[in-house]
Amino acid sequence: MTIYNRFISRKRASDLAMSLLAKIFVLLCMLTLAWAWPPKTSVKITNTLEGNENLNIHCKSKDDDLGMHLLHINENLKWSFGTNFFGRTQFFCSCEWGKGPLLYFDAYIQSRDYSICIDCHWYIKKDGPCRYEESGILKCFKWNP
Repeated sequence: MTIYNRFISRKRASDLAMSLLAKIFVLLCMLTLAWAWPPKTSVKITNTLEGNENLNIHCKSKDDDLGMHLLHINENLKWSFGTNFFGRTQFFCSCEWGKGPLLYFDAYIQSRDYSICIDCHWYIKKDGPCRYEESGILKCFKWNP
């Protein structure tokens, strides 16, 4: 083997090692980003029913059932979760107080809420759930049909 061929072989080995290191570096960067994104989203629901009534609430998604909870006035239920890469994360809750009907609302719909709140705080009122928007204005929603 000539000196030139040895030099070429060493150069190829060096290039291969650098290429492998670059690929490992890129892979580690991608894994770091995947671990850090998206940030955890949290939902907090507070019982602010007029008349100081207790609130029975049951929240769930397609994958997670948070169970039944009894919230006294000004008590809250809070949970955190990672959103779906495809934008399909959704949590809904059923609410009931007194001898009234079972009412539903969407506590989190990723396509609606992702850009609005990372910490979504709902206030349950008899007319429907309310939350503060980015503008600082309290926005109330109707109960789902």
